[in-house]
Amino acid sequence: MFQTFSPHQRLAMSWWSNPDTRHYDAIICDGAVRSGKTLSMSIGFISWVMSNFRGGSFALCGKTITSLKRNVMTPLLQLLGNLGFTCLECAIKNYVDITLSHVTNRFYLFGGKDESSAALIQVMTLCGVFLDEVALMPRSFVEQALARCSVTGSRLWFNCNPGSSTYWFYQEWIRKAHEKYALYVHFTM
Repeated sequence: MFQTFSPHQRLAMSWWSNPDTRHYDAIICDGAVRSGKTLSMSIGFISWVMSNFRGGSFALCGKTITSLKRNVMTPLLQLLGNLGFTCLECAIKNYVDITLSHVTNRFYLFGGKDESSAALIQVMTLCGVFLDEVALMPRSFVEQALARCSVTGSRLWFNCNPGSSTYWFYQEWIRKAHEKYALYVHFTM
């Protein structure tokens, strides 16, 4: 699957534990397609969760649940299984329980394809959220997902491919990363 990780990939996996970057509340990774940002971020997200929470609820979000499963969950669950994690998926209710060494956390899967998607994530309390291809999601869905992260120590994980500099996510998050306490990492090939 991979030989070695690049410096950007290693940063995306470990920023939350690195003394130089752990003060951030969020990470934004954008850049080249096929640069390894999704895999490295998803490994980092699961590592952060399993190191810091027990019995927590988290959201993994994609444009659709189908694209989330194809782009994130299938490679991630295969890797986790190879590393000794137990992953129990409840497809009907769109969640996965991930366990390692008697620590279990629940990961709800959401698709953020249109304005009505925001209603799907309402009333949840989350410890963190991972948004894959966030630039393809409507602002209302993203903001609702972020508002659900009310647990002390919660963090936000965003990735996207380069988009228009006029798009809302670029204007509100990438350009304002410093004031939002977000680590911004631009991936290249």
